[in-house]
Amino acid sequence: MKINLLTVSLMWLVFSAVNLVHAAERLNIYVYHNKPPYITNQTEQRGLYFDLVTLLNGTQSHTRYKLVYLPRRRIERDLTEQTLDGVVLGVHPVWFKDPDKARYLWSEPLMYDTDEFVSCAGSPFEYDGASSMQNKKFGGILGYHYFRTVEPVKSGALERVNANSEEGLLELALRERVDFAIVSRSTLNYFIKKNRWQNHFYLSKQPHESYYRAILSPRQLQPQFERLSELLNDSALRIKLAQLMTSYQVEPVLP
Repeated sequence: MKINLLTVSLMWLVFSAVNLVHAAERLNIYVYHNKPPYITNQTEQRGLYFDLVTLLNGTQSHTRYKLVYLPRRRIERDLTEQTLDGVVLGVHPVWFKDPDKARYLWSEPLMYDTDEFVSCAGSPFEYDGASSMQNKKFGGILGYHYFRTVEPVKSGALERVNANSEEGLLELALRERVDFAIVSRSTLNYFIKKNRWQNHFYLSKQPHESYYRAILSPRQLQPQFERLSELLNDSALRIKLAQLMTSYQVEPVLP
């Protein structure tokens, strides 16, 4: 009888533990920037964004967060159709035509970044308005929008050369196949360290754009977003996040 009671008790504990695991809410965290240091290896789930989600999951038990890569066009389509079943990490209100933060819910800024005009150190490019891009070639990622280059490209004053990766862009600049490339500072820092490219590049005194990265949420996920925001606003967690970002050479927004 004692053995049976012990068995039943153990089974109940196991059953309760399983129920607690299944009871945890699940929320996808979508990203579309598949580039270092944010994602360094998607297959092996390595990079700042994966580590950030791991930190969120290790801090609490009410929600199980999962990082999912999704192309931007798919994210925008699902947002428009109100079918996106998660939040979007690493984005800015202007990029989603929501400067007043009226269409979507937005977290506090998490990190800073800058898109730089990057050129070969031997042939430095200095940006000084549209006229400085006259009769130049620049490198950009296929499908990316660089607002300062739109009109010069349309008018034919500036030629655009596309690459499939930021590392490819930097190689174009290094070999002087373009006069400059536009690359985020955090990604540039990663590849300089990886490829030992110290002193190989010149950065224009005026960058293309400086911005912060935050989290976007559809309004229909307000309860889940509020729980995530509360977690992100915890001062102890923000300190850990800041340490994590600094380890990836990304500038955190300090608590």
